[in-house]
Amino acid sequence: VTFAPLNLLGVSLNIMSLGGLALGVGMLVDNSIVVLESIFRCRDEGDDVRAAAIRGRQEVGMAVVASTLTSVAVFFPLVFVEGIAGQAFGDLGIAVVISLVASLIVAVWFIPMLASRQRLELNDMAGGGALWKRFVAWERIRDSLGATGIVKWLLLPWTLLRFVVGLLLEVIGKLLLTLFMLLALLVTRVLAPAFLFFIRWTTWLPLKAANGILDRLNRIYPVCIRWSLRNPAIIVGLTAATFYVTWAAATRLQTELLPEVHQGEFTFEVSLPVGTPIEETEAALSSVERAILASKEDIRTLLVTFGFDVTNMKRSDEGEHSARFKVVLERGRDPIATEERVLARLREFFRDIPDVDVRVVRPVLFSSKTPIVVEINGDDLQRLKQLSRQAEAVMAQLPELADVESSLRSGAPEIQVLYHRDKLSLYGLRIATVAEQVRSMVKGFEASRFNLKDRRIPIVVRLEESDREFAEDIGTLTVNAGGQQPIPLNTIADLSIGEGPSEVRRIDSRRVALVQANIAQGSLGAAVQRIDEELRRRMDWPPDMDFAITGQNEEWERSKGSLYLALALSLFLVYVIMAAQFESLLQPLIIMLTIPLAFLGSVAGLLMLDISVSVVVFLGLIMLAGIVVNNAIVLVDYVNTLKKRGLDRIEAIVTAGKVRLRPILMTTATTVLGLLPMALGLGDGAEIRTPMAVTVICGLITSTVLTLIVIPAVYALVKGVDLERAPSVAVVPAE
Repeated sequence: VTFAPLNLLGVSLNIMSLGGLALGVGMLVDNSIVVLESIFRCRDEGDDVRAAAIRGRQEVGMAVVASTLTSVAVFFPLVFVEGIAGQAFGDLGIAVVISLVASLIVAVWFIPMLASRQRLELNDMAGGGALWKRFVAWERIRDSLGATGIVKWLLLPWTLLRFVVGLLLEVIGKLLLTLFMLLALLVTRVLAPAFLFFIRWTTWLPLKAANGILDRLNRIYPVCIRWSLRNPAIIVGLTAATFYVTWAAATRLQTELLPEVHQGEFTFEVSLPVGTPIEETEAALSSVERAILASKEDIRTLLVTFGFDVTNMKRSDEGEHSARFKVVLERGRDPIATEERVLARLREFFRDIPDVDVRVVRPVLFSSKTPIVVEINGDDLQRLKQLSRQAEAVMAQLPELADVESSLRSGAPEIQVLYHRDKLSLYGLRIATVAEQVRSMVKGFEASRFNLKDRRIPIVVRLEESDREFAEDIGTLTVNAGGQQPIPLNTIADLSIGEGPSEVRRIDSRRVALVQANIAQGSLGAAVQRIDEELRRRMDWPPDMDFAITGQNEEWERSKGSLYLALALSLFLVYVIMAAQFESLLQPLIIMLTIPLAFLGSVAGLLMLDISVSVVVFLGLIMLAGIVVNNAIVLVDYVNTLKKRGLDRIEAIVTAGKVRLRPILMTTATTVLGLLPMALGLGDGAEIRTPMAVTVICGLITSTVLTLIVIPAVYALVKGVDLERAPSVAVVPAE
C-alpha cells in the first residue's frame, strides 16, 4: 500500500526511501502481533471466535492506535530540520510514516476480520456423475423433441455437435485431472515426508524452544515484578545510575556529519609547480600511470587527465601543471579494506616524483564540502599566504589528517614593474600613459576587426615575439614614442621577476585562504578539536587575522542544532498523544522514562562498535523515542483496564505484566530482526544505514529489559501504593 502514496508524492525508490521501507519492516507487524495475541488470549479464556475477535480488538485498540501515532509523530519534526538531515532523510520519514499508517489500518480492521472467520469445511468434490448427467440431459432433449418431428430434425445437428464437443472437453478435463491427482499423490507420498522433516527440524524445534523460553519467562517475570515493587528505592537508584552512565558515556562519543561511504572510486588530484608546461607534466607523471597499469590488482578502470578541461574545471588553481588520476575499483567482499590497500599502494608511486602535491578526493553523499576546511581571514595577501603555509605545515603533522593543502598556492611567474615617479616627472611622463604603452606592446591591443562573411576577426597589434622574449627585452622598450630622445623602460622603472597570486578569494568581503584536508583516522569531531588546539598553540595570530573551521564541520553544527530541536519537538508530541489517550498528565511521564533507558543501550552499542555520532545516528535516536514507548503504552494501558475491572493495583500491575510479556517480547524481536540485515551492513550504501539500525536495535533491547522492571515499580510508586503492606499477588484471568 505504501508505494501508491509514494508515487503520488513524487518520491522515487532511492537509497533513503528503500531504507525507510527496510526500517519499517520489523515495525509493521507490531500492531498486528498485539491485536492477534489479545484475540488468541481471549479464545483461551473461553470466548467463541467472533466474541474473541471483538473483545481482543477492543482491549488493545486504543493502545495500538496510540503506539502507532507516537511512532508517526517523531517523523513530523523532520520537516523543520535544516541542512543535510532535512534534505536527505525526508524520503525515509515519508516511507516509514505511510507504511505505519497502513499497518495500523490492517491491524485494527483486517486482522480481527480474519480472526473471526470459522474454518471452512469443503464439500466432497470427488464425486462423479458429471458425465452421466450429460447423457441424462441428452435423453431429456431427445424425449422433448419427439413430439414435433420438424423441430426434431432442425435441431438435431446442433444438438449432436454440442453433445460431441461437450463430451470431448469432459474427457480431456478428466484426463488432466487424473494427471494432476497422480502428480499430487507423488508429491504428497514421496516429497512431502522429506519436506515435513526439514520443516520439523528447522522451524518446529526453534519454535518449541522459543515457546519454552517464553513459558519460563512467564513464570519468572511475576517474581521479578514483585521484587521491584517491594524495593522501589533500588529501582529508583538503578534508574538514576542509568541516566548518569548514559550521559557520561555519551560525552565520549566522537562526532561527524555523515559516515564515509566507500563507493569503490576515488581521484588523485596532482599538481606540479605552477608554470610547468603540459608536456613536462605529462612526461613527469606518465611513469605513475604506467606503474598503476602494471600493478592493476583490484583496479577496474584508470582515467588520467593531464592539464585541465575548461568545460569541467572544479578548482581555481587547475592548469597545465595539474593532472587527475581517477581510479575505479573492482567489486569485492570488503570494499573498505580494498580501497585502503589500493590507496596506500598508489601513494607510494607519487612519492618518487619531486615537487608534487597530491590530494585524494572521494565522492561524498549529500555534501559537496571537504571534511576539514580552515578559513584564515586577513586583508594583507602576503601575510595571508604566509599564515596559510604555516597552518598547512602544522596540520600536515597531525595523524588525524591526510592530503592537507592550501588554496594559496604558488602563482604564475610574472615581470613586476616598479615605476619611479620622480623620474617620470623629470621626463614629463604620466604613469598611466607609460603603463598602458608597455601593456599594449607586450600583450597587444585590438586595432580593428577584419570582416570575413558573417565573422569579425579581431586584429591585435603588439611587438614581435623576438623583441619581448626575455625580461631584458622588456626593459629596453621605448616609453616615449615619437620623442626627440628615446627613453627605455629600465630608465624610469625597476623590473624584477616575481610571482602573481594564484587566486583572490573573499568571504563576506574579507580575503581568506583555505586550508583543506581529509580525515585520516578518528572522527570529524576529534580532528576539529585537535586542529583548533594546535593552531592556537603553535601559531602567533595577529590581532587583525583569525581562523574558523568550516567544511563538513559547519554543516554538522548547523544540522545538530535543528536535530536537537526536532528531538525536543518529538518528545513533546509523544507526550501530548499519550496524555490524550490516558487522560492523565502523570502517566505519560512514567512511560517516557523508557526513552533515556533506551539511550543507554544506543550509547553503549555505539561505543562498543566505535561508531561516531552523526546525522544518521541522531535520526535513529529520534525514531527510538517514538518506538520504545510502545511497550510501556501497552503495559500501562492494560494495567488501567484491569483496575477498572476492580483489581487491586498490585494485582493489576503483576497481571498486566504477565499478560503483556509475550506481545512485548514478540514486537521487540520482530523489530530487531527486521533491522538486523541493515545493522550487518549488507549491500551498497550500508555505511549510511548501519549506524541508524545499530542505534535502534541496541536502544530497543535495553529499553525492553529495563521497561519490564522499572515502569511497574515507578507506576506503583507514583500512585502511592503502600508497598510494605502489599498483599500477596494472585494472577486473576480477565473475564
